[in-house]
Amino acid sequence: MSFIKAQNSNLWEEWVEKYGKTFRYHSWFGSYHLGTMDMRAINYVLSNSTMFPKSERNRKALARVLGPGLLSAELHAHKRQIPTQNPSFGPAQIRGLAPTFCEKSNQLRDIWLDLISGNPEGVTIDVLQGLGRATLDIIGTTGFGYEFNSLQDGDEDELAKAFAKIFDSEEELTRFKILKSVICGGLGIPTEESRRLENNIAITKRIGKRIIEDKKVLLIQEEKEGAASSARDLLSLLIKSNMAQSTNSDQSMSDEEVLGQISTFLAAGHETTSTSTAWALYALTLHPTVQTKLRQELLTSGLGDSPSMADLEKLPYLDNVVHEVLRVHPAAPMVARQAVQDAVIPVGESYKDVYGISHNEIRVQKWDTVMVPIKAMNRSKDVWGDDALDFRPERWDDLPHW
Repeated sequence: MSFIKAQNSNLWEEWVEKYGKTFRYHSWFGSYHLGTMDMRAINYVLSNSTMFPKSERNRKALARVLGPGLLSAELHAHKRQIPTQNPSFGPAQIRGLAPTFCEKSNQLRDIWLDLISGNPEGVTIDVLQGLGRATLDIIGTTGFGYEFNSLQDGDEDELAKAFAKIFDSEEELTRFKILKSVICGGLGIPTEESRRLENNIAITKRIGKRIIEDKKVLLIQEEKEGAASSARDLLSLLIKSNMAQSTNSDQSMSDEEVLGQISTFLAAGHETTSTSTAWALYALTLHPTVQTKLRQELLTSGLGDSPSMADLEKLPYLDNVVHEVLRVHPAAPMVARQAVQDAVIPVGESYKDVYGISHNEIRVQKWDTVMVPIKAMNRSKDVWGDDALDFRPERWDDLPHW
């Protein structure tokens, strides 16, 4: 339970200090997890996705919630979905979404300014809530052409409420709750939590199917009329690409897979973005010198309130700040990969086992789990130098040579 309750990266750093860069620890039901901060070993694991995919249990858990989208698809399905989705995520398509990002960001700014001006004695602002609503509106509009209007109406949208309840993480994790989830989930025994989850999943599927059908009708109508498609959201582009490949059943995505992309867009682009932005604002409050330098760059750029993606790329210090925020506060502190066969993982540095014997490779057995500690690696002094724990955007102007 210490691994669950502690800040995982901090605990990981303690273990590295005590046991070295490579170690093994007990997990549930007598299984083992491999932990390593050896860069060569991590590179090998992440570069061999067929040998070390996401664990089947985690993939199925994601698939239950998100459907067969890109995040939860099996390896062969994942590879098949990529060509269909690539046209939706091209540079031109992504750049075309910038106006929506600016519009919603400016709307949130104005809401906060109104709160401040209306309370001359000061007001407490829930920054994370505001960012969450703004990013929800952004991903709704740009991801699948759906207007949540969360900034205007709050959390009243049916789809938004259902999705929020699916990923509600406010309940404290206890030994009993974890054990109950593992046993009941493994045996397929319904619980109050699982029934509530299924109800909210059903809501997201119902609304998602309606969104997809409306888009198909519009695309077919535009094709009949010979008109250029007016839709620019990612889902419309994906459906259009998928319809173009419909004659090739081996490459096209099923309706269920297309439906899974709506939940995938929300899961991948909503809370991750709002939380990272909140961390950025927090970091700037702790480092006023960085804040002043960034503000100066923005004010002297002359870009105004609605810069394009090309404009933003001309701001080097902003780029440094974003990189540093994601280094210190990564959206995914840790990822797990599971060996689907016995394997030998090369290491950059030899390590000693509990018997004091040195090894130049790591041997893992089929179904062993390999943990990749992203946040701990991002805070490693071996990688980033003695100031690895410091928030210093200037480091990105002179990165270490690994």
